[in-house]
Amino acid sequence: MRLPMPVVAATLTVLAAGSISAQAADAPAANKPTIACQGNEKNLQTYLQIHKVLFSDRDSSRVNEFYAPEVLSHNQDSGGGVTSKVKSSQMAAMWAASKKNNPERVLADDLIICAGDYVTVRTMVHSTDKIGLDGHPPTGKPFSVSAIDIYRFENGKVVERWGNNDTVSIYRQLGYTMTPPAAVPAPAAARGK
Repeated sequence: MRLPMPVVAATLTVLAAGSISAQAADAPAANKPTIACQGNEKNLQTYLQIHKVLFSDRDSSRVNEFYAPEVLSHNQDSGGGVTSKVKSSQMAAMWAASKKNNPERVLADDLIICAGDYVTVRTMVHSTDKIGLDGHPPTGKPFSVSAIDIYRFENGKVVERWGNNDTVSIYRQLGYTMTPPAAVPAPAAARGK
């Protein structure tokens, strides 16, 4: 799906104006994000509440205030590409587990762009690997990673989300090495035999 031109134009305008510096990209949570909002500021205010209530406080009992009962997710965080329908109860369970397993995690937004029904957010996640990643044992090492999420709102609630984060950066910070899979020999027919 292509994003509407107002979202693309707002993103390009903010980036072209140089409103994000390299220093701001890794700024601590105390800094306020750069916000560029063109229309429907109500969605911006709802997102800011989502950030506080769900992402920071991780009050999973309040998910239904901000999300439709079922959200269309285009989440790339786990290397997918599959669009799926996610129930608000599944999201509530995710935030409850996050609060239990990773209570010191901090999310710091550094750029928020909204246009029409869309809110786009660039966030820095600061945490410590206490539960392990992809089957690896916990390292106890701290890490910071950038993530970008795009939310589409209808009637004041999130109905669709696109998301990704820099998983490779997490791996590197935790000391994992990436080894490409071994080459598979070409079939005999392809080798001319």
